[in-house]
Amino acid sequence: MFNAIDFARFAIGTAAKAVAKVPAVNTRFHIGDRLNGPWPEGPFLWMHGASLGECKMLLNLAKFLQEDIANLPRILITTQKVEVVEFLRDACKTPSAKSVDTLVASRLRCDDEGSATRCDEDGSAAGCNESAIEAAIAPADTQTAMKAFVKKVKPVALVLAENELWPGYISTMRTLGVKPSVAIVSGRYRSSFPGIDFSPVGFASMQTGGDLSRFLNVASKANIENTMIGGDWKILPWVRAGKDIARSENPTIDTVFVSMHMAEWASLSRMIVSSIKRQESVVLIPRRLTEVEAFRKALIEQELLVVDWPLVQKGTVSIVTHFGLTKDVFSKARTAIVGGSFSRGIGVHDFWEPLQMGVATCIGPFATGQKENVAALVREGVLTQLMSTAGYARRNLPDPKLVSTFLTHEKAKIQDSYRQFVEYIRSIIPQGAV
Repeated sequence: MFNAIDFARFAIGTAAKAVAKVPAVNTRFHIGDRLNGPWPEGPFLWMHGASLGECKMLLNLAKFLQEDIANLPRILITTQKVEVVEFLRDACKTPSAKSVDTLVASRLRCDDEGSATRCDEDGSAAGCNESAIEAAIAPADTQTAMKAFVKKVKPVALVLAENELWPGYISTMRTLGVKPSVAIVSGRYRSSFPGIDFSPVGFASMQTGGDLSRFLNVASKANIENTMIGGDWKILPWVRAGKDIARSENPTIDTVFVSMHMAEWASLSRMIVSSIKRQESVVLIPRRLTEVEAFRKALIEQELLVVDWPLVQKGTVSIVTHFGLTKDVFSKARTAIVGGSFSRGIGVHDFWEPLQMGVATCIGPFATGQKENVAALVREGVLTQLMSTAGYARRNLPDPKLVSTFLTHEKAKIQDSYRQFVEYIRSIIPQGAV
C-alpha cells in the first residue's frame, strides 16, 4: 500500500531527478551520485551518519567491531556530506585500529610537509592494504535510489548514528531479512517523520533517559527487544582505551574556540577580543573549512594578529585550516569554547572530546540537540554554560575532580551498551556473509 511516507519519497525522487539535470546544481550537491551511486559491491555491514562527528564515531566503532567479531563482513559508512566522504576515505586507508583523529592528523601533517605518501601516527610512511572499511555518499531516501543501492551494496544490517532515522532506510532493511536488522547507536531523539515503522529496529542505545523515553513512545508498537541508556559513543575510543583523563601539564594555548560558525561571529568576536586584551594565546577551529578565509578576514578587520596553526603566540589568533587536528590542539589547551552554541538554529557540537582530554570546557547559551546532556553536565559542574558573552572573562571553570567522577559513570554506561551491541551484531550477521 502506498502510504504518506512512500508518496513523499516518490515526490522527492521525482523532483531530484529533474534537478539533477541542471549541471551547476548537480555538481554542487552531487544529486546524481545520491540517486545512482557509484556504490561499492557488497555484501556490507552498512553504517550511516549525518556529518563529521557522527562519522568519526562510526569509523571508530567499525574498527572496534573488526577486533571483537570474527568473520565480520566488510563495512560501508555512508554520509550526507561530500567532504566527510573524503575524510572517511583517507582515514579508512589504514589497516590498523588506531584513533581516527590521530590517523587523520598524521596524514595531514605529512601532506603539509609535501610528502605524497600516507603516514602513520609517528609520521613515517605506511603501507596500505585494501581496507575492510569503505565510505560513500549516502543514497537519497527514494524508492529508486534505495533499490539501486541495495542491489549493489547488499547490506546485511544497518547501524544508524544518533538521529538519522530515514524512513526508507529502515523500511528497506525490513524487506531484506526476517530478523530486525537495524541498530540505533548513541541515539538522540526529539521527533521523526510521522508514521515510520520501527519494527526493523532490533537495538536502540540512546544517549539519555529522555531520548529513550521519547523514542519508545513512538516506537512502542515495534516491541524492540534491546533498548537502553548507553551514553554518547563519541567517547568510545577513550572508554575502550581505559585511560584516565589526560591533562596537559604545560598548556601553551589559553583558549581554543572549536567548531565555530560564521553565524556565531558576533559572540565569537567579543570573546576573542576579550582574550587578546589579556594577552592570551587563542586558537580558532572553524566548523567548515569553507569559512576559514571569512574568519581570517573578519579577524584582520578587527585589527587582530592572525597566524596559521601550528604556530601559537600570546596575543595572537591561530587558525586551524585542516580537518582532523582537534586532538593535537586540545593536547596543548587550557580551556575550550564549543561552537554551535552561540546561535539558536545550529546545535551545539562535540563537547566530550575536550572534556576527556582534561580541557576545561564551556558552551554558549544554546544547546540544541543536546539539552538533556548539557543540563546534566552543567548541574554536575562538569561543563560551564555561558548565558551571554558578558560573563566570558569571569567564567567559572569546571573542577577537574567532578569531571573525572562524571566521566567514570559515563564510561560504565558506554561499556555496557557497547557489549550488548556486539552481542546483537553477532546474532544478526548471517553465516557466510563475508
